Amino acid sequence: MSAGNNPYCGGKMGFGTYVAFGIAALVTACASQSDYVPPTYVSPSSFEHLTCRQIGEEAKRITRSDAAAGQAGKPDDATEISLLKGTMEALEQVSIEKNCNIQFQHG
Repeated sequence: MSAGNNPYCGGKMGFGTYVAFGIAALVTACASQSDYVPPTYVSPSSFEHLTCRQIGEEAKRITRSDAAAGQAGKPDDATEISLLKGTMEALEQVSIEKNCNIQFQHG
């Protein structure tokens, strides 16, 4: 294979390269807004009084709120999503400290 036909040596890009770029663009376009918003710090002490059951219920409520905020796509939603993510991290930390055995999903 000559350098002119080898896509790795500065030659023509093959069809597979275009497909890979297309898939990458599609995945990026389909990613929700919430994937790019960092969490705001929320003190775990806010939730230390909760029982394990209450921690689980609050985590479910936040998951629903995060999904709704991420789908709305308004500029103010980034602040809400950031706070929800921080709250979820605080709940997870308290859950671990209390040995609640609650599985938190990330990403």
